[in-house]
Amino acid sequence: MVLFELEIINATIVTSKERFKGNISITNGKIAAISASPLLNAKHYIDAEGMHVLPGMIDQHVHFMDPGEIDREDFIFGSKAAAVGGVTTVVEHTHAYPVRDVERFHEKNSYLSNRSLVDYGLTAHVFPDDIGGLKQLWDAGVSLFKIFTCTTHGIPTMNNDQLYQAFEEIESFGGTCLVHCEDDSITEGNEERLKADSREDNAIISEWRSETAEEIAVSTVALMARLTGVKAMIAHISHPLVVDLIKREQKEGAKLLGEICPQYLFLDDKTVDEQGPFAKFTPPARAASNQTKLLEMINNGSIQVLSSDHAPSTAEQKMEGSIWECNFGLPGVETTLPMMLNLVNQGKITLERVIELYSEAPAKALNIYPQKGSITVGADADLVIVDLEQQWTIKNENVVSKSGWTPYDGLQIKGKPMYTLVRGNVVVEDRVIIGEPGIGKPVKRNKGVLV
Repeated sequence: MVLFELEIINATIVTSKERFKGNISITNGKIAAISASPLLNAKHYIDAEGMHVLPGMIDQHVHFMDPGEIDREDFIFGSKAAAVGGVTTVVEHTHAYPVRDVERFHEKNSYLSNRSLVDYGLTAHVFPDDIGGLKQLWDAGVSLFKIFTCTTHGIPTMNNDQLYQAFEEIESFGGTCLVHCEDDSITEGNEERLKADSREDNAIISEWRSETAEEIAVSTVALMARLTGVKAMIAHISHPLVVDLIKREQKEGAKLLGEICPQYLFLDDKTVDEQGPFAKFTPPARAASNQTKLLEMINNGSIQVLSSDHAPSTAEQKMEGSIWECNFGLPGVETTLPMMLNLVNQGKITLERVIELYSEAPAKALNIYPQKGSITVGADADLVIVDLEQQWTIKNENVVSKSGWTPYDGLQIKGKPMYTLVRGNVVVEDRVIIGEPGIGKPVKRNKGVLV
């Protein structure tokens, strides 16, 4: 009889399609058996009585700033934060040290060989000068191409002609891209007018990075995606009209997915006005009245993917310079799943839908399913065990990320990740990090067409 390395017993196992009482046996980093009764033939056991076992979350949009701006975050702190938050795979890109060629891609993978607690993919940035040389990066193994329609974080914008060329090229070899959609001319015009009026109040964030700028860019990107046939994801949707614009082109055959982030469900424009630098991200949070509609769109399938867009700075860094100059971005990789579990307990979303949004759908989009994002025999034993009854308070002092703060400080919620397993390695136990950086490895896409 096979001796398993670990058996999770007495669990409620949940996937996007079902939940059932069962036991999971693990060996060689894989799920070796799923049984109705404990097999009781393992070196180690986790008794998950009263808890739920989910596939590990896959966060396709994080910025660990490593290398480049490691005073803000690095892979060691960022991947630990991910693990505590029930995330077992991330897709990362660093604006200050962008991957733009195969040499940089291999160099970064080598650098990260002993720095991550969770598995990871890397995104390649597409600058206008890179058009024509993208296939080599895809063949080397990048997970996504990141494209900006506005100059942000020092990354240059792609004009419409360049964007169309990039889409055609990426489609030609079956690649996938994630597009930050804000129209550059609109944001530039808004900035010019606001500065002419000597505005430096917090409200400039929403007026500068306006809904109109996002809507125009999304409309153009979605249309181009349909015309070229490229597989594209619209990053960080901030309000319902953007979803409608995406759906319009999806109905016409565009291979588009919409990505939502928790900040658009839990923060609003009043938060931006009140907290300024600590609520400065882009596109910004919109009116609170949008949140119910966005949640409806999540529940009816109009929004397909959830990610954190984890882009931290320390509190000190957030206060540097004026509201125009301080860093964009929020920490979030360790709070996204807990905040969604709280919604589950409030009856606003099902646990199955959270799994679909934050594990299964990104795994399929990244073409790493069912190796990742599933609980099936033969899949990687990437698992998170959650206690839906655990009530706790999110506090700055407990934040694992190098940022050291969270926009949800002081919020009492219900539902907590307790154990996280990366390919069978228990990296978090009872909310305590016990794994070491280096456990995390690069992910590899399935061969052939996307799932």
